[in-house]
Amino acid sequence: MKLLLILFVVSFAGPALTQTPQTDCDRLASHPSDTQNPAAGVEQEDFDIPAGRAACEEAYTRHPDEPRFAYQYGRSFFYAEDHETALPLFKQSAEGGYAQGQMVYGLVLMMGYGGEDQECTAGKWWLAGARQEHLYTKIYLLQNWLDGLFDGCGLDLTEEEASAMVGAAVSMAVVPQARDDAAQLKDSWAAR
Repeated sequence: MKLLLILFVVSFAGPALTQTPQTDCDRLASHPSDTQNPAAGVEQEDFDIPAGRAACEEAYTRHPDEPRFAYQYGRSFFYAEDHETALPLFKQSAEGGYAQGQMVYGLVLMMGYGGEDQECTAGKWWLAGARQEHLYTKIYLLQNWLDGLFDGCGLDLTEEEASAMVGAAVSMAVVPQARDDAAQLKDSWAAR
């Protein structure tokens, strides 16, 4: 559970990679670590669940195939502890190729919210997200990969690609917490 809380507390602002215009859903329900979102994002403790849910329901209804809105809408349910509603939205976001959705869906699977722990499935989603410009997906994937969590999962990740991801994570980290997390990853990588 501690890892889950860290996920929702970490702040990272990155470039917006989205094509759908910014909405109230983005302003009220995006997360600061979401590098593909056009808004700054809000931390869990600042998340207004009713307002965020209403804005995201509207955005999701207008753009049901936009994985960004599926993730943010799911976030409004997850924080209200309605995991049954949140998980399919996170999965839809992951399947739509949204890196933040891939990271969070992998994380909730690792935490057992999708049933029994599903490390290999989480690793697959984290690898997909890590191959995009998403700092924390790189960090979660590589720390767990180094810890051997994905041994036997058949992840298509080479040492060369992993090393490049470590370097990318270090260069992407711009706020103090992100720099600390990336430095820890770099140290773990050097000690392997």
